[in-house]
Amino acid sequence: MESTISPIGEGEVLLHVGLHKTGTTALQVALADARSELGEFGVRYPGKGLYHHKAILAGAERPYGWRDNGARITPKKHWKKMLEEVDYPGRTIISSEFLDDIAPDKGAKIVEDLGGVSRVSVVVTLRAIGAILPSAWQQGLKAGVQTPYDAWLKVMFEEEPTPRAQRFWYRHDQVEQVRRWADIVGPDRTYAVIIPDGDRKAIFTAFEGLLGLPDSFLANREQIIQNRSMTAPEAEYVRRLNKELSGQMSWDEYTVMVRRALILNMVEQRRPASDEPRIVTPEWAADKAEEFGKRFAAGVAESGVRVIGDPAALAARPRSGSGERPELLSIDAAVAGSAGLVLEALAERRALEEKAKAAEAAAASVEAVPSRGRRWTAKGAARAVKRGFSK
Repeated sequence: MESTISPIGEGEVLLHVGLHKTGTTALQVALADARSELGEFGVRYPGKGLYHHKAILAGAERPYGWRDNGARITPKKHWKKMLEEVDYPGRTIISSEFLDDIAPDKGAKIVEDLGGVSRVSVVVTLRAIGAILPSAWQQGLKAGVQTPYDAWLKVMFEEEPTPRAQRFWYRHDQVEQVRRWADIVGPDRTYAVIIPDGDRKAIFTAFEGLLGLPDSFLANREQIIQNRSMTAPEAEYVRRLNKELSGQMSWDEYTVMVRRALILNMVEQRRPASDEPRIVTPEWAADKAEEFGKRFAAGVAESGVRVIGDPAALAARPRSGSGERPELLSIDAAVAGSAGLVLEALAERRALEEKAKAAEAAAASVEAVPSRGRRWTAKGAARAVKRGFSK
């Protein structure tokens, strides 16, 4: 069946503002998997990885990491490389979740760098805010958040928003998100793609149409990244771990040891049992989410941008209940997370041992030169490398 969605023009760029937890990872995996075949249809997905986070962070000069411990600017070379690759006669797609929280002037600069409003179209993927809430809280857990879900929700829905809530709603006020981009490229070049809960093909169908790709070209690709949500016990385990580790790690250390080694293994290397408790939203917050969703649905429908899908899906009420904080974590979850930590520590140990051997060999092959300062012996150099520093 041929798509009813008109593709962007030849030689143009589709800038995907993938709001977190709107199916963006699944789309990026499919595009990366299809990269070598896309050229047959006049489409380019730049780079070699799954997504374009580094390029966007560099282009927007947006710090990444904990603001007070490790945040830094990504080198500009990543953005410059992207700009070289978008010099392409066919259609180019750029996709990153980090486009959802940059300032309008940074967004305008990115569009200008990519060729301006006559060449760039923006597509924002949207999902019911009720479904976003537990996912956003979990995303925060992966960055060190210690607040329980119910307390976090109270902060998000306070009438007088805190700075944390303001950052959240800057990303997730769906009407304002769409309007910001429409103000930059114009409503006729701004697309809002609605992702209904439970419809796994909606995002693929929309992008196949926008890029002029055959039906199911992306949708039929095997998804090699699970990217599932955490269960309630997993989430509580990570939250308590964050609390225990608070102030004891740098952002880089946390990223390697907790985000990648522990959480990624725990989530990706196991399939939870059907009876393992899921995260549920309290009734009062579900009411609020439904109220916000109805406002977003109406606002997007009236925004003047090109809407793909039914805005009414944005008002869907989330799964709700009175879920209590779990006290037990399944053994297989604990094993998966622990195994990730052990393997990461083992890899680091082996890397240090290799460096120590190389230092010892190098020191043994060079005659010691007397000096007034301290001299290293081969064994001393090896010990220093093992301790993780050099003189």
